[in-house]
Amino acid sequence: MIKTVIWDFNGTLLSDMQISMEAMNTVLSRRSLPPIPSLSHFRALFGFPVEDYYRRLGLDFDKEPYKIPADEWVELYSAKMFDSPLTPGAFEALTMLREAGICQIVLSASERGRLTSHLERLGISHFFDEIHGTDDVYAHGKAFLADELSRRSELFPAVLIGDTDHDLLCAERIGCRAELFCGGFMSRERLLAISPSVSESLTEIADKIINNY
Repeated sequence: MIKTVIWDFNGTLLSDMQISMEAMNTVLSRRSLPPIPSLSHFRALFGFPVEDYYRRLGLDFDKEPYKIPADEWVELYSAKMFDSPLTPGAFEALTMLREAGICQIVLSASERGRLTSHLERLGISHFFDEIHGTDDVYAHGKAFLADELSRRSELFPAVLIGDTDHDLLCAERIGCRAELFCGGFMSRERLLAISPSVSESLTEIADKIINNY
């Protein structure tokens, strides 16, 4: 029986791809760069490290440091961050796992204070035994947080639920399985290229964890 489920936040529990894309398109337009035309294109381009994603969009760090467009994106995203809804099925999946007696943790590249506030506003903070976020707003990644969890034997066996290749990397660093959700920041095709455990529904993933592991 799985003891702990480690949740990614953005793109997994929170459906914030649209506002993320819109904020980036504003950053691009200010530099006369072509916009990301659709969410399908966004899912094909997004990835970690974020600096490489910015480069794929045409941003040139020889002309300006990464921090300048990154700060712009953070300001634009933050203005609308609370407009994004929970991913369909997220509340149900969280409830299923809670009723099964499974510990639930959030592991996010989001800044810790913003993350905690967001979970509270969404009405889901009570589901989590622990909340792990980063110390800044630049979303460089959360692998160092995964390393901390890897040393905690009381959490195992564990599963990480996420929506990107970075989540798979974090699961590997923690030493646990990963279940990837294809309704977030990366397309099903990209996720299937790196893992066979890809699902379209969070409740499907929760049911698998409860009944099949």
